Amino acid sequence: MNWTIILSSVVILLVLGLLFGWMLGVFSKVFYVKENPLVEKIKDVLPQANCGACGFSGCSSFAEALANGDAPINGCVAGGQDTIDTLAPILGISQGSTQTRYVAVVLCKGGQEEALINADAKGASSCMMAHYLRLDDKVCHFGCLGFGDCVKSCPFGALTMGNNDLPIVNMSLCTGCGICVEKCPRDIIKLFSDTKRVLCLCSNRDTGSYVRKACKVGCISCGLCVKKCPEKAIVFKNNLPLIDIEKCTLCGICVTICPVHSLTLRQALTEKNE
Repeated sequence: MNWTIILSSVVILLVLGLLFGWMLGVFSKVFYVKENPLVEKIKDVLPQANCGACGFSGCSSFAEALANGDAPINGCVAGGQDTIDTLAPILGISQGSTQTRYVAVVLCKGGQEEALINADAKGASSCMMAHYLRLDDKVCHFGCLGFGDCVKSCPFGALTMGNNDLPIVNMSLCTGCGICVEKCPRDIIKLFSDTKRVLCLCSNRDTGSYVRKACKVGCISCGLCVKKCPEKAIVFKNNLPLIDIEKCTLCGICVTICPVHSLTLRQALTEKNE
């Protein structure tokens, strides 16, 4: 065994290790990018939900953009007005900026008790799978599938599955991030501003005769709401009533006369808490 070769190799490796270590230390100082202390202050205020509703990949990216002036102060949907009020003095901005609060609404009332069951579909484990493989067991092909993709995706725990296999939104916890909207393959979850309004909780675009057979609470396109609305605030589009909130006076006549109770007068969270 040639010990000279072994010792030489060890020495060379040690020298190279020291050299590379020294070079890394030098380069780390030369190419060091000083982080804006404002970014850390902003990050401490953000909810750290990383929901992406602000349009950025996460809270860190939004904080950097906000510190650099590339994002609006009211961009954090999840944080809401409280976050805006806290960020304003940090950014040296007057607290005149406000944010409209949005909440998710499930536009379907056809659960297992109301919707006609056509078959016992098996094999699906998610709404997405059931939708694209047509494994839903309801006659209505527009309503909630009931596997809870929206519930599983909500980072704030604002959604739960009810006993009727329909998602229930906790308005106090909902931040309007829109993740549940993206996860629903049937497009029955929508974001609405948190204001008192009339909504049609049905998404079935079929004709009334077919809907009548498919669901007890589905809109049957009878047109009574249109005829009886004193403000002419309702029109039909795709066999569903569309309410013009600018014309609607919230009189509630349409809700009262709806024979299938698919229309509802939804209160705002602030009104419920009063």
